[in-house]
Amino acid sequence: MRFRKMIAGLAAAALVTSALSHESTHARRRGVPGYDAAVKLVETYYKTKHRGIPWTARAAVGAAKVLSSDVRRAARYANVKVAVFENRDFSVGTAGEFNALLRQRLSPHWTQLLAVRGAEEGQVYTFVRKDKDEKHFKVLTAVIEPRDAVVVEAELNLEEFAKLISNPEEESRQLSRDATTAEDK
Repeated sequence: MRFRKMIAGLAAAALVTSALSHESTHARRRGVPGYDAAVKLVETYYKTKHRGIPWTARAAVGAAKVLSSDVRRAARYANVKVAVFENRDFSVGTAGEFNALLRQRLSPHWTQLLAVRGAEEGQVYTFVRKDKDEKHFKVLTAVIEPRDAVVVEAELNLEEFAKLISNPEEESRQLSRDATTAEDK
């Protein structure tokens, strides 16, 4: 009985945490296009729907962040949103037209960092944006291949990411040690 109450309490805490973080993130982003605008553009331009991470998985990750110091340590680098489009025809339209529409939707807040377009390989578009608090920056990448597409937005902690870039070998070892000790527990 005690175990059921603990599980129910954890589930409730995860749902509340997920809802609060979603609301505060949504309020903070109000008026600034980003992930949602890019996903909506892919859906309307290519007439398809995306498959995201189920809410149960998001709630489990939220609960893990609250309960596990190992997960918090790994999550200090970034928060990630992913939309997957599978088994669709993405050869409709032109890459130049899609790129122009994406830039139009994301400007003036986002700066295009990279645009790679190949006839057979597909398209890759990467945008960056620095948050107002100067502690985070976001990277938005849209990868469109002939049959599949992915839109990813990562909010990176500038300080932690700088540590990773300044000494990638040591930080990689630390991440590996953290993952190994988490598996052993």
